[in-house]
Amino acid sequence: MPNTFREIVGHQYRGESITQDCVLLVDHFPYYEIDYNQSRAALCKKHYGQNILVDNCIDPDSTTWIYDSYMYVDTTKNNIYIPSFTLNLQGFTDTTPAKHSRKYKFCSYNNKPRFNRILASSWINANFDSKDYHYTACFNTETSGITGHKLFVDSIGPGLPYKELGTASDVFVPGNVFEKLFYPYMSNSVFNIVNEVSFFETACHISEKTLWAILAYNIPIVSGYAMCNSMERVGFDMFTDIVNYSSQYIKDPFERTWQLLNDNKQVLYNAHDIICSDIIERLEDNRRFLQRADINNHCTTLLNSSEMLAKLDEIMYNNEYMQSYQGYR
Repeated sequence: MPNTFREIVGHQYRGESITQDCVLLVDHFPYYEIDYNQSRAALCKKHYGQNILVDNCIDPDSTTWIYDSYMYVDTTKNNIYIPSFTLNLQGFTDTTPAKHSRKYKFCSYNNKPRFNRILASSWINANFDSKDYHYTACFNTETSGITGHKLFVDSIGPGLPYKELGTASDVFVPGNVFEKLFYPYMSNSVFNIVNEVSFFETACHISEKTLWAILAYNIPIVSGYAMCNSMERVGFDMFTDIVNYSSQYIKDPFERTWQLLNDNKQVLYNAHDIICSDIIERLEDNRRFLQRADINNHCTTLLNSSEMLAKLDEIMYNNEYMQSYQGYR
């Protein structure tokens, strides 16, 4: 009913009052616009850990929040997580085994110019030779949002790295297109630096970017608040004996991004020495786990408490949406 349930598409939200008992957030959180006239201290105070939906909700503590792309959000209560672990994988058919020898130490694929992607791109350019990695981006220099980071941090380095032309995409990419455009390079890389959508929010967003890394037999280095623990919670191997995720609970998103990268600089340098039979087996286990027929049902069950699972069944009483979209129950 319109007075009790509301669906919000993050990038379309414009600050309207939220009065409903139940809110479904589609994709990622909306952010406050950046006021270029504010001081750095004021900007940090307003944007770090922001949740514009809570700020505009009449009774956020009593509202049920359903997230179709998040695995963890710490600024709301009564959370239900229903992220899709099959997003943009349909049509992928490659069955080639994991490669023991790989051309690239790592890869990184970036579309919109979000802050973590700009920082990571500059960091890659500053620390690695272009022959060490495969990189794409759908932004270049003065495109939308690419200079906003200058309000929050000092100079970040030498600019963007060399990028392969013709392989980046800022539109919907189904599994068969991923297989043709990205998979040949990703499967030939040891690590994958995944700059997920979430940044300012103390929450972790999951998208096809992370799923593709697992599908391509990459060791993932994924940004996002509580990202590693959330992935491990549902059963993925995040290779914490190799990758240092001690930065995952840092509230300052710029510092969290930098520390994740700097903590793992040495393992990226030594990437080709890391691949061995044991690592290959673990990468193949990760991919098999992702390709389980019941992966969405499995992860939804593990991400939510029994109380919130019961609430989900109550809300989705006809089950058509959850069955068709999520394969849930």
